[in-house]
Amino acid sequence: MPATNKLRISTTDATNALDIACSEVESAIGLPVQAEFQEIEGDCLIVEIRLGTDAVHSPPASRLAYAIDKSVNDVEVLSAWSEPVLSTPAAKFCQDVLGAEHDDMPPTALRAIEDELPTAEWDRAASSWHLAVPAECRDHLIVGMLHRPGYTHRFTSVDAAALRRGLAS
Repeated sequence: MPATNKLRISTTDATNALDIACSEVESAIGLPVQAEFQEIEGDCLIVEIRLGTDAVHSPPASRLAYAIDKSVNDVEVLSAWSEPVLSTPAAKFCQDVLGAEHDDMPPTALRAIEDELPTAEWDRAASSWHLAVPAECRDHLIVGMLHRPGYTHRFTSVDAAALRRGLAS
């Protein structure tokens, strides 16, 4: 069964932090990378990255993580793993769908649109996570929003993929 190498990295959240971190990781390992999910917590940006492509065989994720730790100063590798390429997750229904042209957007939704990436953010005041997933529906940009109370049960890229699939249906 084919597997995909992935990393969770952390960097300081600043202007263009996502692009800079992905570029530095790509330079360090010499493989293409693709951000799949980002999480914002205070001034920290955590990104889940897929390493390489299906067509290019890459070294184990742990070796790539070691190379990144040694050569990239502004990025901390939080975890590295290989996961089997699975079928598409079941679509998740979302009641809170915002239209980019018609609705006021919370900061998490604006960030997801700007970075074109599912984005989760911790809301300390409400003690909850917010997930914004951008999608297109009939040539209109929409954002699906989910909320999850409590700190320990975070959103994942699988949650984001299921929500995106639900928005597309």
